[in-house]
Amino acid sequence: MISSDSFKVDVCGLLAYSWWCHYCKSSCHVSSLRIPYACKLLFQELQSMNIVPRLKLARYNE
Repeated sequence: MISSDSFKVDVCGLLAYSWWCHYCKSSCHVSSLRIPYACKLLFQELQSMNIVPRLKLARYNE
């Protein structure tokens, strides 16, 4: 979904920070993804309640 409020996040199953996954402790499978800003806010709200949102991603082949 591409919209005017898109937000770039780094993901590796979980949300990663600056190309580093704290859960995997590596940067091997981290990729960039654009999500709606409302989705980012929802993920942050869930994380504040100790609920970890996980994204199941498929490989993209060009």
